[in-house]
Amino acid sequence: MSWPRPIRIVGVGSPLGDDALAWEIVQNLRQQQGLPSDLEVYMVEGGQRILDLLDGRGTLFLIDAIAAGTRPGAIHRFEWPHPRIETLRPGSTHDLRPAEALRLAEALGIAPPQIVVFGIEVENLDPQAGPSQSVRAAVPELVQRLVQEWEGSSTI
Repeated sequence: MSWPRPIRIVGVGSPLGDDALAWEIVQNLRQQQGLPSDLEVYMVEGGQRILDLLDGRGTLFLIDAIAAGTRPGAIHRFEWPHPRIETLRPGSTHDLRPAEALRLAEALGIAPPQIVVFGIEVENLDPQAGPSQSVRAAVPELVQRLVQEWEGSSTI
């Protein structure tokens, strides 16, 4: 598939525990050689920060830690809108979940035409713990899948 440009890859998370995995993926992507000039890569803390990056154009690949009850390190892929995305991350009173941010982006007319959400199943949400080995092991696979997606060679 040929994705509308620009392509934005956004890792939602924090620097703590398994929630740091999206940022680790973004850092890994930034180290890749030969990134396309129309590829933008960001790390954000909290769903509301996604809105700052959207302008109604291109493709958004959103990466987040999820707790869907599957094997830790399992990679999930959803095309927006998808009902499972609504339940992937617990909400809070001071932050928008990514699904809420995407709905707001649609209402504001700034959502891109193509949105794909990748989630990696977490093992431990304790912010005092480092990233779990099972979750960290999934990082190279998701980096490769993202490269395949933006190159249009995905068979997923």
